[in-house]
Amino acid sequence: MLELRINGFGGQGSVTLAHLLAQAALENGEQGQALPFFGVERRGAPVRAAVRMSPATIHAHSQCDRPDYVVVMSEKLTAAAVSEGITETGTVIINAPHAAAVGKHPTWQVDADAIAREAGLFSADGPFINIPLFGAVCRVLNIPQNIMEQTILHKWPGHNGESNLSAAGKAYSTVTRR
Repeated sequence: MLELRINGFGGQGSVTLAHLLAQAALENGEQGQALPFFGVERRGAPVRAAVRMSPATIHAHSQCDRPDYVVVMSEKLTAAAVSEGITETGTVIINAPHAAAVGKHPTWQVDADAIAREAGLFSADGPFINIPLFGAVCRVLNIPQNIMEQTILHKWPGHNGESNLSAAGKAYSTVTRR
């Protein structure tokens, strides 16, 4: 079973990203489980969500304390996200405009902010970075691009889906390992 935790700020789409990843696992013939963490979150406050993926039935329903992957939606959260827990061999996927290294952990980097802005994906709070991060995470987890695309089009049919496909596809092809 693979466990993944998403660390972001309220309003960045952490929960939507978790649901998209769980749905992509299902569309890929595996089990998927999204685990939003709700407390006193508010826009701009640190938030987290988690995802489990497995070829077999998932029996666990608790939060992921030591995930295999940590997705950091803002560079400002990097130290806190890693200190919150990750497996010894865990991988970090970070939204950053430049190469980032996170201690001894293998690190993948994508500039989700720039990709979202370029695709015109905005909310009142800024760019929708969860869509490019979805593409990047799919690539890192070896989820086929057609499954990523299928998941997006099921969630957002029509014009919105097409805009999201462009951003996710660019992140899928530009995420790099550091």
